Amino acid sequence: MSRQEPRLGRRDLLKMTGAAAGAAALGTLDPRHRWAAEAAVARQNGGSAIVFGVGTDVDELDPRQTDTQEGYIANANVYDCLVLYDLGATTIRPGLAESWEISDDGLTYTFHLRQGVKFHDGAAFNADAVVTWFNSIKEGAPGSQYDATKMVYMQDFITVWIDRVEAVDDATVTMTLPKPYAPLLANLAIPIAGIPSPAIIGKGLDYVAVNPSGTGAFRLARADDWVRDSQMVLTANPDYWGGAPKVEQLIIKVVPEASARLQQVEAGELDIAWALTPEDVERARGNPDLVVVEDAGLNTNCVEFNVTKEPFTSKEVRQALNYAINKQELSDGLYNGNMVPAGGVLPPVDWAYNPDLKSYPYDPDKAKELLKAAGYDESKPLTFTFMAYTVPRGYNPVGDRLATAIQEYWSQVGVQANIQTAEWTQYRADRRADQFQCSLSGWMGDNGDPDNFLFSLLAGESKGAGNTAFYDNPKVNDLLLKAQEESNQDERKKLYQQAEQIIVDDAPWAFLGYQKHQVVTRANITDFEIQPTYIYYFAGTSKA
Repeated sequence: MSRQEPRLGRRDLLKMTGAAAGAAALGTLDPRHRWAAEAAVARQNGGSAIVFGVGTDVDELDPRQTDTQEGYIANANVYDCLVLYDLGATTIRPGLAESWEISDDGLTYTFHLRQGVKFHDGAAFNADAVVTWFNSIKEGAPGSQYDATKMVYMQDFITVWIDRVEAVDDATVTMTLPKPYAPLLANLAIPIAGIPSPAIIGKGLDYVAVNPSGTGAFRLARADDWVRDSQMVLTANPDYWGGAPKVEQLIIKVVPEASARLQQVEAGELDIAWALTPEDVERARGNPDLVVVEDAGLNTNCVEFNVTKEPFTSKEVRQALNYAINKQELSDGLYNGNMVPAGGVLPPVDWAYNPDLKSYPYDPDKAKELLKAAGYDESKPLTFTFMAYTVPRGYNPVGDRLATAIQEYWSQVGVQANIQTAEWTQYRADRRADQFQCSLSGWMGDNGDPDNFLFSLLAGESKGAGNTAFYDNPKVNDLLLKAQEESNQDERKKLYQQAEQIIVDDAPWAFLGYQKHQVVTRANITDFEIQPTYIYYFAGTSKA
């Protein structure tokens, strides 16, 4: 989006000129010291900064280890991947690889690397850097640092699909696959595939987590520019291969309460506010100083039933709890109409979405009938623990208020769901560790491919990672594996739609809805693009 920028006054021009002169004087410094000096100039001159408000802190500045959406956003600006997403889309553009070819059998990908690129620590980006990065995340590879507890998504998204990465020459690498895998390029654009400098990789996972060095548009100039649970100040990389960022700093500020984030963006203390409640978004629409940037959401919101634990081993119970929820009323009342009621897993913006999917309309009488068939009635009510998180998420900006609403629907058909909450990091760890019976869940798409929803969340191979319903249907698994190896998108679509219908019939989830993707900015922020995958590239964003 673009707007006409106001003319600058004399004082503004002088401030910009002074900053430019200071930066020019720093040009001859050693790269290792120049960053800190440039950051100091920016602070001294009050240089332009975009302040981005989030609800919780970034977890890691090592893309291999990050496990939160806030971490994805930060790492997407500090590191580059071999390929990147087009602005505002999930199609692929060149990143650290300028071009690539795929062999006819789909087993070899050859990447031609961008030349003249340097990491923030001054090291040259080349084929050896790509090999070092891949080996660090591949279990059993030379120099492997693989840690299943710290690298939660590496195997699921990258290394299980690639046997080895080899340097052909300084500017060329090949990836050899064990079998064709159609979503590979989409996966390689996810921020977890950002490539750190080999020099910091050699210092270990704990070091990289807080001492990043990528090739991205921004970098952490000093260790104390990240104050935990307060803010992270990232400094612009003037040598960025994609062109110097339009602002001198990107500040990620932690403001836990959504209402406080709105107040701060209204007051100009934040430039952009993320993960606001539907009520706050509606309030922002009435403020001429603010802009609601929005699009259809590549996400899904659900309740997960652990199908290995009673009473959720019963399909009748799972189906009954689906019929008991009034999803349209949830959308209208809890989300101000900003949630599209769900039929299944895939959101309407996904290319494999099936508008004819047979799902669960609101039918409390049908819910009671199924509960009775499963052995539950007024004399023997269904009772269980319902786990909920409290922090807002992109797929559910109201947090545990959703659990309370669902609890009420279930109570109307004689079900007693006892809500318990847990801190977000522990919540996710316990869910993956098979600790929950029933829990709020959801997903924001990583790469725009239906495989990222259906295989990542519901394939047997993904149990204990993305699949925390521990659902495992052999027929679904077979369809999803065939879709991964199929290069024709129309055929892939048919396979995914078959698999999704079986999943919906089995009801490992209560399918709730798809939340609109909404971000509130100050009106003087220009060229801010929301990505369907909920990351934001800030290099081209301006502040008037």
